[in-house]
Amino acid sequence: MRITHCRACNSPLVNRRAHATTCSSKCRNVVWRQSKVTMIPEKIIFSIANHALVTKAAEAAGKSINQYVHDRLTQSIEC
Repeated sequence: MRITHCRACNSPLVNRRAHATTCSSKCRNVVWRQSKVTMIPEKIIFSIANHALVTKAAEAAGKSINQYVHDRLTQSIEC
């Protein structure tokens, strides 16, 4: 018998289903919360001219303005 360990608390998963990854619902919730990406809302103020440019660029990319700006900021942070 193969003994695996809980992904949250690392306790052995003895007498559990073969595909079990956590030992309890509490640990399952911990793993689920850790898998979520946290986004912090932030307001960005554009001048009217810049807003028009960003709007056109977002439309050309087929994205919403929010998604376009988010993608651009994420790319600049990763570089």
